[in-house]
Amino acid sequence: MATMARDRPEIRFHDEISSGWETLHQSRTFRARTAAMFDLLGNADLDGQRWLDAGCGTGTLSRLLAARGCDVTGVDASPEMIAAARGRRADGTPAERLTFRQIPTIASLPFADRSFDGVLCASVLEYVPNVAQCLAQIHRVLRPGGLLLVSIPNRDSLLRQSYKLAHAASSRVSARPLFRYLAFSKFEASPAAMQGLLRQHGLTMLATGFAGSPLPPALDRRPSVGTLINILARRDG
Repeated sequence: MATMARDRPEIRFHDEISSGWETLHQSRTFRARTAAMFDLLGNADLDGQRWLDAGCGTGTLSRLLAARGCDVTGVDASPEMIAAARGRRADGTPAERLTFRQIPTIASLPFADRSFDGVLCASVLEYVPNVAQCLAQIHRVLRPGGLLLVSIPNRDSLLRQSYKLAHAASSRVSARPLFRYLAFSKFEASPAAMQGLLRQHGLTMLATGFAGSPLPPALDRRPSVGTLINILARRDG
């Protein structure tokens, strides 16, 4: 299974960056984008709930959910990310609240129908070949009324568009271009487009917000600036 995953270039890329992932998440920009995403949950009582972190990386956000009283299963296609996640569990979060598994893809989740009270999917759908198939799987494993907290690239972000131009230009002159992740980050959408896509898969959008840039929050959370759309949705009956 790990060998098959490493045959995919986007997985090899995430294997390569896994050693620095936790450090990256401690940066001001990443802490701000995480805060903006979790703000959509507000003061929701998650104690005792079962959540899936679909595309968990090194488990940074899984541990934040576990700190709110959830039992969290984190899955990722990158073997190196999962190895790092398993190696960083001793941070005060009870080990029994966290489980990490390497799987080939979130387009085929190895869980029973209606297994989870919530699904977190942070900056993952941009890397998958079939977004609709992944959303169908997320809907399947969510219980009716369960929550989906997801972030995807913001098509309307002028900053993201400038990053794409810089990536394209630097790719022509360097083997390690600027914003390397853009070689693999393909899916992007507007809030209206995501609302329609979620509705097609039995999910109702409850709230949205913007984040992801290195700019101050007053700018970062504007629809034309924030490079990510954060979305809170609910599975219909």
